[in-house]
Amino acid sequence: MRNVIIKKQIRFVKGIRFFCALTAGLFLLSACGKTATENSAGISAPTQSGAVESDFEYQFVAESENGYYFWERISPDRLNTRLLFMDRESGGVVPLCNRPDCNHEGLECNAYYPEINFHTAGVDKKYLQYYEGELYAVGLSEDAYVSVFRIKADGSEWELSTKLYRTDYARTGHWKPPELLINGGYVYFVDWYQTVKRLERIPIGGGTSEIVFEGSPDASAVDIYRFEINAGSLSFQVISYQDDSPENIVQELYCYDPETGQCSLTKNIGGSYSIWNDFVYYENSEGLCRYSMQDDTVEVLVDQPMNVPNITLTKEYIILCDQMADCVLNLYDYEGKKLTTVPNTLGMFWYFGGNSEILFGECRAEIGRKLCYLDLTRPLDELQWEELQAD
Repeated sequence: MRNVIIKKQIRFVKGIRFFCALTAGLFLLSACGKTATENSAGISAPTQSGAVESDFEYQFVAESENGYYFWERISPDRLNTRLLFMDRESGGVVPLCNRPDCNHEGLECNAYYPEINFHTAGVDKKYLQYYEGELYAVGLSEDAYVSVFRIKADGSEWELSTKLYRTDYARTGHWKPPELLINGGYVYFVDWYQTVKRLERIPIGGGTSEIVFEGSPDASAVDIYRFEINAGSLSFQVISYQDDSPENIVQELYCYDPETGQCSLTKNIGGSYSIWNDFVYYENSEGLCRYSMQDDTVEVLVDQPMNVPNITLTKEYIILCDQMADCVLNLYDYEGKKLTTVPNTLGMFWYFGGNSEILFGECRAEIGRKLCYLDLTRPLDELQWEELQAD
């Protein structure tokens, strides 16, 4: 991997009209800047002003104005996974390649990116984010730095963008991707090689990093994870371990304001959460709760213990995948009334999030896992998971 732009041959893929719009300069559409609107239940629900509503807790799918980017999953028929694009309007899925006459099957295809393997540099295919018209992936540089790579939205070029920290991967072969999110011109990240973690940020393209939040030095270990951007501020969760006793674990939700440079404690929350306006939706042993940051009050919306990997908020629904009930998907309104349950017909393992139109997730395959999606524009009684693969 070289710290130079890697040129790829330019062509227009036949029948793929979205490249014209992609190269015209798109803008970030992630789980940022949620504002309020009224839904059919009369309860304020999240939308984004001038943008497509989205709520992705896991950055496995990158959303743009015209569609979605994601990494293909390994299968017996597909050992060399590719970067794919799903057109929002047509629903068509194609490899992100613009080489003329490419059959998209070999390593020479532009949709293929080298993987981290056998002590070699490459791209980790568990992270992807769309930011200001370009894609960003995380991986390992040739000099063993955890790094952020920039990819042109049409797949024609890619380059090393930002080095974060050095690893011992060349010696140990142990790789773990960082917790990472790009916002406001900065890469926010956590170095997983630290015992007591700290949240740092560095300008996109490189520069001097600065510490945003640092775990207590009195803790035996500190984890920082679950990033979410709301109205320009960064929310994240912190788990502090005082010793090996479960009673001495502290779980907290913090908010970092980049304008003031200050972190503040939002609430003691350890499970999945999602924020919009002044409300935090989260799950715990009581069920699904809604916390008002303005009034400092908690309302239990669903009085039922649950274990969910994430919480997705759309214009109409609160969406939960209950892992205690064979990963069935439950849709609630903003009063906590269950509207429907989506059966787990494809062996749903977990889902990443989505918006008012579509959800993305992973289902179990005969070997490994496969990508799947749920079309939320259908009537509630017709919702079902479908496999997501290239046309």
